[in-house]
Amino acid sequence: MMSRTTITVSTELKRRLSILKGRKTWEEFLSELLEASLNSKIEELESFLRETAEERDLPFEKIKLGLREEHGTGDG
Repeated sequence: MMSRTTITVSTELKRRLSILKGRKTWEEFLSELLEASLNSKIEELESFLRETAEERDLPFEKIKLGLREEHGTGDG
C-alpha cells in the first residue's frame, strides 16, 4: 500500500476544490488535475519550440522530447 500524507490548505481553497472534485476521490481528482497541468505545460513548450524552430539548427520535428511518455499521456 502506498504511504499517505496530508496537505494543508485554506478552508476556502478546499471548499473550491471540493466543488470541482465532485464524487471523485481526492487521489483521482488531484491526479487528473496534475495530468491536466502537465499537459498544458507540455503544450506550451511544444508551441514555443515550434514558434522558435527557425532560430535553431535542429527543426522541431527532429527533437524528441519524451515528455508525454513520462507523464503517461502516450500521444507525443
